[in-house]
Amino acid sequence: MTLAQVFAAITPEQFIAYLQKRGTLSVTTVSFLVFFALVAVVNYALPRVLRPYYLLAVSIGYFCYEPSYRPLLWALLGLAGLSWLCGLVIGSVRSKPVRVLALLAAIAGSVGLLFYYKYWNMAADVVAGTPLSGVLPHRGSILAPMGLSYFALSSLSYPIDVFKRRCKVEKNPLHYALFVCYFPTLITGPIERYPHLRPQIKKSRRFSYTRCAGGAFRMLWGYTKKMVIADNLNLYITAVYQNAAVMGGPNLLAATLLFAVRLYMDFSGCCDIVLGASRILGYDLLENFQAPLEARTFSGIWRRWHISMSSWFRDYVYIPLGGSRCALWRKCLNTMIVFTVSGIWHGADWRYMMWGAACGVVSVLSILTAAPRRFIADRNPLYKMEWFKVLFQTACADVLFALVFVFFNCALLNVEPGVVFTGLTQGWHGIAPAWQEITRSLHACGLDGRLPVVLVFSIFVVFAVEHGGRNVARWIREQPWALRWTLYYAASAAILFFAAFGQSAFIYQNY
Repeated sequence: MTLAQVFAAITPEQFIAYLQKRGTLSVTTVSFLVFFALVAVVNYALPRVLRPYYLLAVSIGYFCYEPSYRPLLWALLGLAGLSWLCGLVIGSVRSKPVRVLALLAAIAGSVGLLFYYKYWNMAADVVAGTPLSGVLPHRGSILAPMGLSYFALSSLSYPIDVFKRRCKVEKNPLHYALFVCYFPTLITGPIERYPHLRPQIKKSRRFSYTRCAGGAFRMLWGYTKKMVIADNLNLYITAVYQNAAVMGGPNLLAATLLFAVRLYMDFSGCCDIVLGASRILGYDLLENFQAPLEARTFSGIWRRWHISMSSWFRDYVYIPLGGSRCALWRKCLNTMIVFTVSGIWHGADWRYMMWGAACGVVSVLSILTAAPRRFIADRNPLYKMEWFKVLFQTACADVLFALVFVFFNCALLNVEPGVVFTGLTQGWHGIAPAWQEITRSLHACGLDGRLPVVLVFSIFVVFAVEHGGRNVARWIREQPWALRWTLYYAASAAILFFAAFGQSAFIYQNY
């Protein structure tokens, strides 16, 4: 979408026509902003007791905005109803066998729906040519409901929490339906837990200017990260990866390292928009990032990255398997299982599974080499300089993190990982030729003139403001008015003049 299209849609007729051309209410479109503004105004105009039911209706309408998703609404509502009924049985019946059966039914419903819409064809390809091929025939293209993976994990966590006595039983099915269908989290999460959201649904907050102002800035902050930084970086990354067979090592290495930055700006920017919008509506969602690229170890990055997903797999997969309180070999096996399952959760593609397995291998190696690495670190004279120790360890962790994400990016762009890894070792002829090769590719993608300077400065500002994982919405309210308004205007100007309009799809909305 260009700026000309935005300003052309100012009359009612033009605006309605513009909305009709949009397939979905993507959060980076003008249609979403208008939609959200109307939702927020009506939300606070209603009595507080009616707001959860209003937001539930809005969430269902949001899902049905895309015509192709409308026939799939029954699947989500059916899963929500099954999950709620199973939770009701688990919390109301004392007989353990009945409670276990109800829990198994909830798990089967969530896993079964995921398998039916997301993994059927992948399984059909695996069993093709075997006697099982008749049981799992290939079904052609299958449209999965929007946000199915997030929906399934949220609906699965509730009956497990009730079974473990970590959550009270919800007797109001509409309140529970809002928890699993809440429209901001359908986009890219975070994956909420009902004990966290339940009290907020039960008692809606009053309007607060300070709260809404902080939420609005966080949305603006997210739009800047997504549309200015992530989308412009994506122009170069996509061009390099889609031509990986003819690209040299310098370009492939630069694109691989920049993809880690791009993914962080894209995903955390989306979460900033979602958390800011929810803050305006009166809801505090789980934080999903805490400056992950500042971590000094690979496992440290994962503790700060996509926290709602990482903690979900930790609490509902890793710990039930035995966690870390077991033999070393079992701890390593549990780690491999969790990361591999996490990779498969991202998509029905072997490259996602390889990405998860690669993360698991690196994590297992870090466990096995922990003692030798501590021994070397204690005797490394360079580590006596704390700044060098922090910089070196952070750089190593980030480079390792970027390299395992080669599989992830290859799955996104349908590229063979072997081509990329082979290309990374070729075409190195010195620093000057490598730099010239990278700059030529940047210019070919349109990343020239003032844009590279803007991107570097913007990345620096983002990392500086988010240093230590601070809450941006709270931080901005504590700053002097001059700094606050400078950031407001700078972010708005960056979006108007440097945003890569038309590149609005978020990576994680595919899952």
